[in-house]
Amino acid sequence: MPTTLKALHDLGIHIRRGQLHLIAAGPGTGKSALALNVAIKSAVPTMYFSADSDAFTQYVRSAANISGWTTAQVEAAIEQGRTEAFDTALAGLDIRWSFDASPDLDEIEQSLIAYAMIYGWPALVIIDNVTNVSAPEMGEGHAALDELCAFFHDLARRMESAIVLLHHVTGPYNDGVNPIPLSGIKGQVGRVPEVILTLHRGGTEFEGYDLRVSNVKNRGGKADASGFTFARLQWQPERMQIIG
Repeated sequence: MPTTLKALHDLGIHIRRGQLHLIAAGPGTGKSALALNVAIKSAVPTMYFSADSDAFTQYVRSAANISGWTTAQVEAAIEQGRTEAFDTALAGLDIRWSFDASPDLDEIEQSLIAYAMIYGWPALVIIDNVTNVSAPEMGEGHAALDELCAFFHDLARRMESAIVLLHHVTGPYNDGVNPIPLSGIKGQVGRVPEVILTLHRGGTEFEGYDLRVSNVKNRGGKADASGFTFARLQWQPERMQIIG
């Protein structure tokens, strides 16, 4: 996959085809923002399963990202019917979307097969987020999440696609202000993915925010399971833009 954020590359973080990646953080910390920025900046064929956010939300976020407008400005333009420039720019993105709020595994796999019949296998697949996936056949609890990861790991290998799962963290880390260790991932699903990233935020509204990305597992390079080794990315949440 192309390098999209140099700060991640410098820390040895790479999104690779044929591998499973997990991004975990508390609510509102930037999981979806990071996934969207990777999808847009990489400019590769992408299938995005947006179970956690509806079509309107993702339209506003994507339009803000590519235009540099704030999400509030984009929403105001939508209310006024001034979306032609957004529509044209968004049509140029190589991203296909699914907005089922609770897709099951068969639906995800069939959607990817349908995608492949028209475009070939996607280079990047994003599942936002993995706990929204309906998989009663996997059972319940930690073991079920582990089996779910194993399913997506096998799928990444078969399609030779990079699959990115977005996931939650345990209660003490939900505020997003401190580094999150490997042990802080909800369900302890660290066994299967090749790469696991955790996110926390820094900075202030006046100084500017930064998104801090910890490489807590990296099968192809160095990692720090404590979460205290991290890359700093400039983050403008009101514009859904991440630079680094």
